[in-house]
Amino acid sequence: MEIDSLKGILQQRVATPVDFYERRSGSFQLIFPVFHEDGDMVDIYLQDSPIGGGRIRICDFGMTLMRLSYSFEVNTDTKRRIYESILTNNGIGNDNGNLYLDASAEVLYESILQFSGCVQKICNMRYWQRETIRNAFYDDLEKWIGENMSQFEPEADLFPLSDYPNSVDWSMKYNNRQFYVFGVLGNDKAKNVAISLLEFKAAQLPFMSLVVHENMENLGRREQLYLTRNADTQYPVLNDFCEKGSEDIIRFAGVTA
Repeated sequence: MEIDSLKGILQQRVATPVDFYERRSGSFQLIFPVFHEDGDMVDIYLQDSPIGGGRIRICDFGMTLMRLSYSFEVNTDTKRRIYESILTNNGIGNDNGNLYLDASAEVLYESILQFSGCVQKICNMRYWQRETIRNAFYDDLEKWIGENMSQFEPEADLFPLSDYPNSVDWSMKYNNRQFYVFGVLGNDKAKNVAISLLEFKAAQLPFMSLVVHENMENLGRREQLYLTRNADTQYPVLNDFCEKGSEDIIRFAGVTA
């Protein structure tokens, strides 16, 4: 890889100085005027591409995912699908966390912009609109229940009281015991669930309530108190429910697994 030649190619297209620093043998960090919103420069490295043909590999050595992990976890199927779609739509590969794009010298400048734009989109995943986050949480909860809890005969959107307008997200049955499962994201849903539980208890319905939070710590203190007073069991995050929900239902139903 002829660094001086590549530097000349880029310098023709960029008004500010461009430079390279060798960070490891054969791999050079590009000092290029593309920045994250906090002012940090986007991490871009260049090395010879393993596919040959004089191509150059533009990569990040895993810095993008590390940066994202400080504020956002790609820890559900829905989030992973969106993350992977960003890579696909921008033509970026992923080699065990090392994002990369192979380009010829003739289109190096355009490829660097393509790569850096993708990196910025990934680092801004934490700014998804709240509706997207809501759909991700509820979709993941629904998928988990559908794929892993069929033994409990889950029924979605059940209305336990004919004269009460609020439904149960999922009704489940096991060993002649009734379980109501609620997904909670945000204070409004928390209040709604707490009020529903009071109505169901006042009607003397025989059930146990399981409340699954997107992140319980994000709720207001009052909303947390409402649910703590009225829910039988709470799971602070979805992963807790995925790990223990089935086991808890069996245990609550008085059955030895």
